[in-house]
Amino acid sequence: MTLHYLLFQLVDQDIVNVKPFSRLVPRLISAILIVLLPSPALAQTSPSINFITHSLHPFSYKKDEQLIGFSVELVKDMAKLHGLSTNIELLPFNRAFQQLKTQPNTALFVIAKRPERENGMKWVGPIITSGVYFYQKRHSGLTLKNLTDLKRVAKIGVVQGNADHTYLEANAFSNLSTDKSQIQSLKMLNHGRVDVAPMSELVMPFLAKAANIDVNSIEKTSIKLYDSTLYIAFSNDINDETVAQWQHAFDELKASGHYQTLFQRYFATEAQ
Repeated sequence: MTLHYLLFQLVDQDIVNVKPFSRLVPRLISAILIVLLPSPALAQTSPSINFITHSLHPFSYKKDEQLIGFSVELVKDMAKLHGLSTNIELLPFNRAFQQLKTQPNTALFVIAKRPERENGMKWVGPIITSGVYFYQKRHSGLTLKNLTDLKRVAKIGVVQGNADHTYLEANAFSNLSTDKSQIQSLKMLNHGRVDVAPMSELVMPFLAKAANIDVNSIEKTSIKLYDSTLYIAFSNDINDETVAQWQHAFDELKASGHYQTLFQRYFATEAQ
């Protein structure tokens, strides 16, 4: 168990809220973390990076006007390891993706690393991997066994510009209905506006809960689109040394056990 992990545990267990330590401990933790850095170069030389994300429960979403989620906390904790502050903006996925490709000093999370994207940006992770399956309304009467069957349904709900949309479009699917977020696609499926929608099997129960949809009213088909591995993507203008420092911060959080603590907090309890 590393000292980084012990320090994060102090925060996780709310020791900082006990008087008279409530004011002293956060400053002490920050000071110790900065001293422990293997290299302070990132805090001194890296450009200000504009972090953007998109709504995807439980990775990043708003609750009581606060931006929270597994990946939001993860990125903030990575920044803390280097004494940096982070300003994170929530945008629809397609707008966020276009911003990543056109604006300097930009980072987007979480985003699937796909072959067509691999050389267009720089990657930190992997954050998580999950199978993407097609879902349909239970008792819909549809008999679906493969991707060819899906070309015959009236509408497939996808998020504008995301990996599922790009993949299906490249494979000559002309029956795609686009939405701004996966939660909107799930709502469209629930209301019968689309016939099927591809979603991560890990994420789908959280989306249903957020949309107030009975998870048992939606069923997973046997049709798997692919395995999706999610990362933080940095714009290509950001130098390799800076990206390597962010990768090191991510690796440190995994090695310390803090990543696992965050994962359990969001994925083991959030959907209950």
